[in-house]
Amino acid sequence: MSEQLYLLGDVSRRLNVAPHKVTYLYVTRRLKEPELRLGNRRIFTDGDICRIASALNITLDETRKEGDR
Repeated sequence: MSEQLYLLGDVSRRLNVAPHKVTYLYVTRRLKEPELRLGNRRIFTDGDICRIASALNITLDETRKEGDR
């Protein structure tokens, strides 16, 4: 089974925060860099998104599906 992968824009939309807030966590080393990179772009997994949400004090609704709005 393949794992879903996300780019910064996908993460910011899912968490409803500006992309620069997510980037700031990595620039200031508040979070460890994601393990995956493609070129010079961070590639995020579901686990990365959970860590970002925790660092931003956001409750992540796990029951929400990507297509649901």
